[in-house]
Amino acid sequence: MAEETVMILNHKDAIQFLIENAEEITNSAFTVRNIHFLLSQDLLANPKSCGSIRQTEVRIGKSAYVPLHNPHQLEGYFTLLLRKAAQIEDPFEQSFFLLLHLSYLQAFEDVNKSTARLCCIMPFIRHNLCPLSFIDVPEQHYVKAMLLFYETNELQPALELFAWAYLRSCQHYEVVKAAMGEIDSYRIQYRAERKLAMGQVIRENLHGQAAEQYLEQFCVGQAIPAADKFISMTLNDLTQLHEGGIIGLGITESMFKKWQASR
Repeated sequence: MAEETVMILNHKDAIQFLIENAEEITNSAFTVRNIHFLLSQDLLANPKSCGSIRQTEVRIGKSAYVPLHNPHQLEGYFTLLLRKAAQIEDPFEQSFFLLLHLSYLQAFEDVNKSTARLCCIMPFIRHNLCPLSFIDVPEQHYVKAMLLFYETNELQPALELFAWAYLRSCQHYEVVKAAMGEIDSYRIQYRAERKLAMGQVIRENLHGQAAEQYLEQFCVGQAIPAADKFISMTLNDLTQLHEGGIIGLGITESMFKKWQASR
């Protein structure tokens, strides 16, 4: 029960990550690894495995398929996979490619299929299309289609399942949107300003009162209305910030770690 709760919370965090970074999301290793980090946090025995290319061998249950297990080769194929995906212009084709090949490569220690299912939504988000949901897909059909691809490279069953799932998602889009909860319009309207401010706070290594004073001046300089709400929202986001959510802030991982260590 506890594991299911963590999985649900992780999925919510990952979806929020995609929504809030919709304008910057790309098929990059950084993005995919951040998504895996969010989905796998507190689920893997080794926390360092979250968002990291696996160093160990994995097996697929009930399948003769044995994924590649050389870490250096995995890293290379992972990069190649994403480069090829980026060259696909059609969002549906790109989505299907990501779904199949991220699942097939098994680049992470675990949570690979969940990562692939969420990453395949990215092309639809970028093109402002209805997102894809697998919520109505019978698990046995999904597993059977994927195993067939793993073992024979036969993709037709997976393609038919993908098409069915997308049409089903379109029919239930309003239900899915409602399940994700209402989005704060103020938060979205001033998202770019909030990220700009957060990035500057981290770059200047500000904390506590110094960070709050900077945000007050920022609101004045940017003529942001409801400054108290903006400041509270930004400070709260900074409190919850982790390595899986720094995309779009204009900072490097080392900048974030230095700011985090000085708390």
